Amino acid sequence: MIAASRPVAILIAEGNELIRTITADMLADAGFQTIEVRTAAEALTVLEGSASVRVLITGRSIEGNGVALAHLVHHRWPDVAIIVTSGGGADLLHELPPGTRLLRKPYEFGSLIREVEAGLAQVEQEAAAAPVLPTGVPAHSGVELGSGVGAAAAPASEPDKT
Repeated sequence: MIAASRPVAILIAEGNELIRTITADMLADAGFQTIEVRTAAEALTVLEGSASVRVLITGRSIEGNGVALAHLVHHRWPDVAIIVTSGGGADLLHELPPGTRLLRKPYEFGSLIREVEAGLAQVEQEAAAAPVLPTGVPAHSGVELGSGVGAAAAPASEPDKT
């Protein structure tokens, strides 16, 4: 089990307190650290302030939209595994970002742990296959606007013709 090798923080974004608490308890029993939030906005606050989150488990219909949260996390934090939970919606899978796992409610302990471990293995495999920045090349921070690097796409201003 991956949890035994190192502590892994899992962010649980679920509006239903009972489901959120039971999910956190199941994951804690398996050796994971859990962070519980009720809304997509709270989840983003945690992700922006913590580099330790490795998995996001979000309910489809949390306040702020779990599917939209999954897309945002997929783009901003590609090294975070994403699991979306839903009690229905067989067609939901096509709405999710690539690599997102779908876990149907109600789920059992074994299913939850399998999905978490599969998600962790998937993002680790993708990270290992990602191109590495050559040594000696500074990381791009996106703020060097003077050289044009990192500049936002916007219309060029017209010179004053008066």
